[in-house]
Amino acid sequence: MNTRVKILVLDSEIMLIREYKPSDREACIKIFASNESLYFAPDEFFLFENWLNAKDKGKIAYKSNQVEHFYVVEQNSKVIACGGFYIPADSNTASMTWGMVENGSHKRGIGKKLLIYRIEEIKQSYPKFSIMLDTSQHTFKFFEKQDFSVTKITKDAYGEGLDRYDMTMN
Repeated sequence: MNTRVKILVLDSEIMLIREYKPSDREACIKIFASNESLYFAPDEFFLFENWLNAKDKGKIAYKSNQVEHFYVVEQNSKVIACGGFYIPADSNTASMTWGMVENGSHKRGIGKKLLIYRIEEIKQSYPKFSIMLDTSQHTFKFFEKQDFSVTKITKDAYGEGLDRYDMTMN
């Protein structure tokens, strides 16, 4: 996959979307922590940390995947968002994963720009693949606005009070 760096201008501020590198690890962990409780269950931190461990070593985090990509959004040399996608082995689907924006930067359009970037990367390299994701009751409406539809809801799937919404892009 030929990943690219994308320069964004949002509210007259310049931001950069680029591939994750190990020096981004601590910033991504802080972004996760800023969203924990409402958007992520505490038990999910271990899964996110495993994902970052693999990315830091240039490896696949989950043996069932054939491809994994992870990106960050940088503003003023500070990482303020991250997110990626993976392609399971023997599959015609791409799944969004670990998309998050620093809590203090919500509602600025950063998450939307990062999502669109990931969708474009998938469509460029895997044009016939369907795009899927899972999220919670707190963010599924954001994805509905981006042309995703709910296919399944699982109550308390991430933890008590944190339901899982499986979604597919139309």
